[in-house]
Amino acid sequence: MASVTFEAATRTFPQSERPAVDRLDLEIGDGEFLVVVGPSGCGKSTSLRMLAGLEPVNSGRVLIDGVDVTGRRARDRDIAMVFQSYALYPNMTAGENMAFALRNTGVPADEIRTRVAEAARMLQLEELLDRKPAKMSGGQRQRVAMGRAIVRDPKVFCMDEPLSNLDAKLRVSTRAEIAGLQKRLGTTTVYVTHDQTEAMTMGDRVVVLQDGRLQQVGTPTELYERPVNTFVAGFIGSPSINLIDDVPVRDGRAVLTSFLQVPVRTAAGAAAVEKVTVGIRPEGVDAGGGGGGSGAEQITVRVTRVERLGAEIFAFVRPLGLAEGASARSEDLVVRLDKRLDVQEGRELTLCVHLREVMVFGPDGAALR
Repeated sequence: MASVTFEAATRTFPQSERPAVDRLDLEIGDGEFLVVVGPSGCGKSTSLRMLAGLEPVNSGRVLIDGVDVTGRRARDRDIAMVFQSYALYPNMTAGENMAFALRNTGVPADEIRTRVAEAARMLQLEELLDRKPAKMSGGQRQRVAMGRAIVRDPKVFCMDEPLSNLDAKLRVSTRAEIAGLQKRLGTTTVYVTHDQTEAMTMGDRVVVLQDGRLQQVGTPTELYERPVNTFVAGFIGSPSINLIDDVPVRDGRAVLTSFLQVPVRTAAGAAAVEKVTVGIRPEGVDAGGGGGGSGAEQITVRVTRVERLGAEIFAFVRPLGLAEGASARSEDLVVRLDKRLDVQEGRELTLCVHLREVMVFGPDGAALR
């Protein structure tokens, strides 16, 4: 196990106009499971490869247990990498694939057998050790790739979207297996994904990147309940938060409609704002007066589309009576409703908004409350 530190770590590719990773400052605790998430091209895989020694660092430093490893070769960093592609040798059995790196480093044969057997037991691969990759399913191959990393007993695991090649059902079960395995091993793990559901369910903490820059790092709950800006708010949560721009502010309240006004809190000494962006999560509303509040918490909408998912309803709605100049970023808002409600397309619906869950962002996109 080991701690990991990025100090203003920057990577710029040749002929690139901007850094792929821009002055990344990040502390990863000993034994922590940290998930790095963001859209394609945000720098998450590049950050991981900088840690593993597979990508050079143009400026700044990468430290493992307080030791600067920026200039060290990948083989000298004691890091095990699990790639998006399984990268198994097709001519070798599962057991041979798992043992290959140990044989190359001269580990005694008895110890190799012990380590492989223990990893196979953890990953439920005992019956597959003599099988070649072509005779295994995608989930089994992914577990072999995990086993190959585990037998090395490294200081740090680096996992680069290891579940992206699996089907949806298998991803759910495998992510639970990986999270549980990491808890048992206690090995510091940096896990890269573009799937915010994976990030929220697996990580002790989550890092959100955009255009190579760190936007926020915190627990899944912190990112969901207290995003620092509209990007994080929009990226974390499924379905995504509803954002309404250019909402006028009057007497310290953002006026969405005459019946829905949200308090705006600015920092002491900060200039008052005239317009804000208001964020309402799909699950932050109730239909038919379920909010239990006054009329000041209500908004009237017209239903344009309904998705019934069995346990819940996603209704796509168009707000009516928005303040002049205010506009939703998406033409329709999305709200999550109880499956027992009779929600029909074309009808008007009154929604009660839980003000404590409404978020307000300033003109620069930064959170105000």
